[in-house]
Amino acid sequence: MAESARTPFDIPEAESEIIAGYHTEYSGFKFALFQLGEYLAAIAMAGITVTMFLGGPLGPGCDLAYIGLPISMFWFFSKLGLIILLNIWIRGTWPRVRVDQLMAFAWKVLLPMSILNIAVVGLWHFTDNKIWAWIVSAIILLVAFLTLVKLTSKGNIEKRNYRYAT
Repeated sequence: MAESARTPFDIPEAESEIIAGYHTEYSGFKFALFQLGEYLAAIAMAGITVTMFLGGPLGPGCDLAYIGLPISMFWFFSKLGLIILLNIWIRGTWPRVRVDQLMAFAWKVLLPMSILNIAVVGLWHFTDNKIWAWIVSAIILLVAFLTLVKLTSKGNIEKRNYRYAT
């Protein structure tokens, strides 16, 4: 979501824009095309997310056919819809993230988790009993994530202090 620059992570516009500057420059059809481009980018990112991380069209019964349409299309588009719904939900409920907060989260939590994820996937791949591999992998990743979040968070978001000239 940070890569697509949607509202909680719209850092390029967030700090300097008082009235969403690019919205004042476009109106009518140009504004509609601009918004359409943003939503198409969000849908494309959701499709990439479903394909890369959620198994794409795979799901229970994906080798069966239902009324002429493969059930795998149902699984892909239901996952795509859930990711789009999650994007809209996050956009509407989360406050805007500052640059320093996003960078601190990326370097202190996401980078160590991605390195650990490589080791856990190797452990899972070379374990013969896949049920235990899933359980151990999930426990390792969950404990590591909760530990990193606990160590890096201060418990609340720092409130900005504004000083005005008197």
